[in-house]
Amino acid sequence: MKFRNLTLLLVAILFTATKTSWSQEKNSPTAKISAELVSSYIWRGSPSYTYNNSQTMLAPNIQPTLGLVFGGLEIGAWGSTDFSGSYQEMDLYALYSVKGFTATFTDYFWDANWSTRPYFSYKNETTSHIFEGSLGYEFTKIPLSITVATMLYGADKKQDNEGNTKNNYSTYVELGYAFKVQEYNFDAVVGITPDDGFYGDGYGGVTGFGVVNLGLTGSKKIQLSEKIETTLRSSLIFNPQQEKAYLVFGLSF
Repeated sequence: MKFRNLTLLLVAILFTATKTSWSQEKNSPTAKISAELVSSYIWRGSPSYTYNNSQTMLAPNIQPTLGLVFGGLEIGAWGSTDFSGSYQEMDLYALYSVKGFTATFTDYFWDANWSTRPYFSYKNETTSHIFEGSLGYEFTKIPLSITVATMLYGADKKQDNEGNTKNNYSTYVELGYAFKVQEYNFDAVVGITPDDGFYGDGYGGVTGFGVVNLGLTGSKKIQLSEKIETTLRSSLIFNPQQEKAYLVFGLSF
């Protein structure tokens, strides 16, 4: 099956499952509709930049989510855009959770030249899409989690020693620990990459193992009204391989 057809199948499943479940009251899905405003967009230790007059800078982003949950299965879309419109991202995902395990397939679509890139172009050599598979596990007796994610197809490319462009299979491994201080929830993460690729120095000259994401996030839910709740969060993020540090504020609804 071509990867373009795989994404179309994911969208078709989303709409078919919605129609089917709504016609059966007992099997109705749970809607997942939310948005978050962030002071800057940092993902797995790597920043997403806004482009303005040939300059790159960090900028606030709005990040909506639209999904449907059918028991352990969730299918949806997640996006991010800055307020100038120079950066846009739209990702489709499907995940399934059972007994602490979560398997996820994601179709990422981001590009600095997004306005000129055709969305339904899935040719491996030229596509702006990146397909990723990941597997996570959350322990039950201790607040510990681990996730392994690998880019399998698409724009994750790098030249080999002979000058040939090949899939890089950039891999990210994250260990997380959750704890609470008074009414605040905290999440500490350590993210590593086993080899040079998208993470760390971004296909640069650093090879082998690298720590690319050290983060601590504190969050608190605030009840604005009887029906409206928001979550405030602050994240301190270090990327040791890039020698960068970020402090990010987020507000979600």
